[in-house]
Amino acid sequence: MRLLFAGIFLAISNTVFCQSPEELNNKAVALMDNDQYQEALPLLDDLVTSNHQNTIFRYNRAVTLFNLKRYREALADYKILHKLLPTEGEYAFQVGNAYEQLDSADRALSFYNEAIRLIDDNFLFYFKRGTIYLKQNNFEKAEADYNSALYLNPKHDNSLHNRGIARYKMGQQKKACEDWCKAFQLGNSYSSSHLKINCEKFDPCKASK
Repeated sequence: MRLLFAGIFLAISNTVFCQSPEELNNKAVALMDNDQYQEALPLLDDLVTSNHQNTIFRYNRAVTLFNLKRYREALADYKILHKLLPTEGEYAFQVGNAYEQLDSADRALSFYNEAIRLIDDNFLFYFKRGTIYLKQNNFEKAEADYNSALYLNPKHDNSLHNRGIARYKMGQQKKACEDWCKAFQLGNSYSSSHLKINCEKFDPCKASK
């Protein structure tokens, strides 16, 4: 999953001999924006070491570590951020996201629950929690979370695709195929194969042609 990152954009200093922390962060953000995470990491390491209470620098390092698939290190930074700002739903969500990558589903679910309690209008939070439920074969809860995600973002093709899986597992073939058709029309390539394999008797995409 690609993450957003925060930047501080300030006017460049007149001196060429010394860069401020904000300027170094801007340089790191520019590297991150070009997917040059390995190059950004040393800058962010220095910034966090010198400014360990600065949440923006630590968040950017966590994002960089996550995109480098160094999930345990990213988790450590996100947990510090969550401790510093426990009412910030984004940090709780990212802790959960890191735990999910480390195959700690129960811990991920706990932090996704917390994130949703703090911020109840972010479709991605419901999508990610729904995916945990789907992996745990808790199809009714998965469907409910995908419903919430789609209420907030009706064109989120991954929520449509995964809701189709949950509904298919619950024996709702027609509804599942309708979801996969909509997801396919929105560009979800995985839904195409599900339509071919599971919707031979009822394929709403074919019926609409």
